[in-house]
Amino acid sequence: MRRLFIAASLILGTLGAGAFGRAALAENVTIPAAGGVPQLTGYLSRPRAPGPAPAVLVLHGCEGFGPLENATVDDLAAHGYVGLAIDVNKAAGVSSACADVRRISVIGGAYGVAALAWLASQPYVNPSQLGVMGFSMGGIEVLNIVDPFLPSPAPPGLRAAVAYYPACNSRPMSVAVPLLMLNGDGDDYVPYAPCQAFAAAAAAAGKPVQITTYPGATHAFNQPSNGPRHFQGHTFVYDQKASADADAKTMAFFAQYLH
Repeated sequence: MRRLFIAASLILGTLGAGAFGRAALAENVTIPAAGGVPQLTGYLSRPRAPGPAPAVLVLHGCEGFGPLENATVDDLAAHGYVGLAIDVNKAAGVSSACADVRRISVIGGAYGVAALAWLASQPYVNPSQLGVMGFSMGGIEVLNIVDPFLPSPAPPGLRAAVAYYPACNSRPMSVAVPLLMLNGDGDDYVPYAPCQAFAAAAAAAGKPVQITTYPGATHAFNQPSNGPRHFQGHTFVYDQKASADADAKTMAFFAQYLH
């Protein structure tokens, strides 16, 4: 997944070259309420080639659904996956979840499970080849799906998970599917060390967990911007080299486990 600036006023990430041309089957979708989960809205893009294809769910950070998620979905489609991003904040009734990440990430994990079930029911999706990835709060939601605090199985068909710069404190290490984590040791918003400790302990326990921590990379290192961003007293800096490597590792990880 390579980065491409569309305009100075837009922040777009995870765009493969020619993604919009190759991922023509794109639409806004509504997922009906079911099982206590409210109606979900999102953006879906899928390859032109006839399916069924593997599918990946994308979960956003606490600031909300935006260009990063849309572009990630388009790039997944350009690489042969059905991509779906859902708007967790909208369904939870908040414009921003940054003041309530712990609670919303639990809710978002449940929404993610419902979205995966909906994806699996679509005729153009292979229900046994599902993945999930998320950024920041979305990364926590990924962990809540694959390493739940309460004993519960992974959603049927889920085969791989990728979490960008999540919080890893006090995880139970019951990881149910292969997990890749990507963060930076310059992150002053979410400490990186707990994720390294979590990955080491999980791997020692025989769990399929990998981690890459990029030297000097901050939180949100993969979100292009015209300069450093300042948020709640923290600094986020786009790191093109780390971003490109993380993109490559993500695509290789999904290629390994979803085909």
